[in-house]
Amino acid sequence: MQDDNPQQRLTALQDENRRLSEQIKRLVRTEHELYRFQGRLDDQIRIYRHLYEVGKELNATLDLGEILQIATQFVLYQLGFERCVALLYDPEAKAFYVEAHDGYYDEASQAQITGLRFSVGDPPLALILADSDQVICAEGCDQPELLALGQTLGLAEYVAFLLGGEAQQPIGLLIVGNMANKSASHTRIEAYSEFVVGLANFVSHVATAIHMRREIQAREQRLKLEAHARERIEQELHVAQRIQQASLPEEVPELEGWQISPLYRPAREVGGDFFDFLELVDGRLGLVVGDATGKGVPAALVMSTTCGMLRAVAQSSESPGEVLNRVNEALVARIPPSMFVTCFYAILDPKSGRLLYANAGHDLPYVRHGGDADELRARGMPLGLMPGMSYEEKETILEAGDSALFYSDGLVEAHDPKGEMFGFPRLRTLVAEHAKGEPLVDFLMDELRSFTGYGWEQEDDITLVTLQRSAQ
Repeated sequence: MQDDNPQQRLTALQDENRRLSEQIKRLVRTEHELYRFQGRLDDQIRIYRHLYEVGKELNATLDLGEILQIATQFVLYQLGFERCVALLYDPEAKAFYVEAHDGYYDEASQAQITGLRFSVGDPPLALILADSDQVICAEGCDQPELLALGQTLGLAEYVAFLLGGEAQQPIGLLIVGNMANKSASHTRIEAYSEFVVGLANFVSHVATAIHMRREIQAREQRLKLEAHARERIEQELHVAQRIQQASLPEEVPELEGWQISPLYRPAREVGGDFFDFLELVDGRLGLVVGDATGKGVPAALVMSTTCGMLRAVAQSSESPGEVLNRVNEALVARIPPSMFVTCFYAILDPKSGRLLYANAGHDLPYVRHGGDADELRARGMPLGLMPGMSYEEKETILEAGDSALFYSDGLVEAHDPKGEMFGFPRLRTLVAEHAKGEPLVDFLMDELRSFTGYGWEQEDDITLVTLQRSAQ
């Protein structure tokens, strides 16, 4: 059946044409948007590929200049911005200085940009430091402080980032932008563009690289200082050992009918142990065992001074108490207030076996007689503590077969793996039980090794001197 109204047909065709035309326009717009989206996606892919590659470069170096050179070149040649300025913070000067830049090609602009300094309180930097994300000064910016900074840097538009840290402890700033006299083929500053977003990611890489470099640099500096400190300590220990060794007797006196056996074993950290043999008139022998407080060179110097004084005074006095008194008076004025010296001094008459002695606060010696070990007690304060001290003087007779042990606290204060101390009771028992045969010094050191166990680290100097009268 034919249509009776041509006008209606024409209207319907026109409506259909308009609908198709709108669809075509929408398709064209969609295609255009897809094209733009594809372009942005391609830019993002390209940017992140570059970020991956430049990240490897940043991780491969710890040189600050090289890190910032990589940064400025990446900004210009990969992201398409025209200028880049890297500022680092100097905590001592509390100011930012230009460490690297690119895009400033003439000598005048290079000289101007290199000489720039900004204090933390400068208004534009205060605005940037107050923003933990980024600050953009582009078209439409109405903040005079930011515009003034752009003018100083020769930038019509820019974006500024903190290079890690916080406003109170910043590492630096990275400022990227474009010049006023160009507007063509450069990357525009837009807040959420893939280039600015990619730049923000890149800045975090740079900040991490700088932070790692500074951490490694600080660690290397600490290691260097520790190495210098160890070297200084080793030198001091060497000096202390030389002083101590020079103060100890080179030879052991030989007395008919007597056996003298000394043992000196220094700890790694040299203490103040000392012993000495003083040949006196009429064939008598002075025996000295002592310990200066402290470690290292100070203790060694005090010990050496004490030994020298004892040698000098002993030749003019036959009284051990008087010798200690005179040495004490001299030491009080010569050693630091925090230091003192314990010392046992005895004079032996080899013919009679008479042992005259005095003690300045030192560990009590033991005399073995038969199956017992007796303490040699005599009252007296350590040397060097205070003037006007007197020292009690006593005597004993060493009979044939008797022996005496003089020692330092390094033996009795040694600890076993459980923390138990060797102690005076154990030592006294061992001295009493020691039988003939193995020398007492060797016997005691064997017992000490058995007590402390394998791998024991000696805590203090150990000094032992045994005096034994032969059996008739």
